[in-house]
Amino acid sequence: MTGKVYIVGAGPGAADLLTLRAVSILRVAEVVLHDDLVSLEVLELASSVAEIINVGKRCGRHGNSQEQINALMVEQAQHRKHVVRLKSGDPAIFGRLGEELDALRAAQVPFEIVPGITAASAAAAGAALPLTDRRAASALVTITAHNCRNQSMNAPVPDPARSTFAVYMPGPDFGRTASELVELGWSEDAPCVLVSHAGRVTEQVHRTTLRGLQSISGIPAPAMLIVGEVTRPVPAESPAVAEHSSSVECQFS
Repeated sequence: MTGKVYIVGAGPGAADLLTLRAVSILRVAEVVLHDDLVSLEVLELASSVAEIINVGKRCGRHGNSQEQINALMVEQAQHRKHVVRLKSGDPAIFGRLGEELDALRAAQVPFEIVPGITAASAAAAGAALPLTDRRAASALVTITAHNCRNQSMNAPVPDPARSTFAVYMPGPDFGRTASELVELGWSEDAPCVLVSHAGRVTEQVHRTTLRGLQSISGIPAPAMLIVGEVTRPVPAESPAVAEHSSSVECQFS
């Protein structure tokens, strides 16, 4: 009898940011097929008898093709009762969820989606800022700067002056990302925050502008870029806010 696949969002990396449902499902999983960016502390929540398989697929590196991942997921479900497909962040946001659902539906494999905290939310929390603000940002645009086909960000977008952009996978060529955002209508002086390892103990927060972003390098992946007025430093942050952030501050250019 065919088992069930649980497509679970692992969040940004910290185990205590998982949903209670995600934890309960991981603890009874017979096999866990996980992304490369899923943290060790999240994987350690799985049952001690579960088979843990890294199916990581990252641009620029050799690894499993999406077709191979789909086939393995279906194969495991045909032999196991509880199969967890563990995806970093939220499965529905830049997680190739649609392709995996197509494979499961074609094979008539039952599935359930368990959402997770996406990188944009974790990065905003780490930088102590809102993603929207009725005074400055009435729209939130999520966009990816990297898609393995070297296509630029060229879709129509809302007015940058009233929007926040959450840019997934902005590196390692941050200069190119900054240039493409300027082409979309942003000023080179637009404030932005670059967050590395959002939600983890190794989190870093870099405050700069799109102009300053062009000279930044060596930021550990995964990273998240947030652009817009919501990222502009306030004149005087309270001691509590300053203590909360273990950030690395970059001067505005």
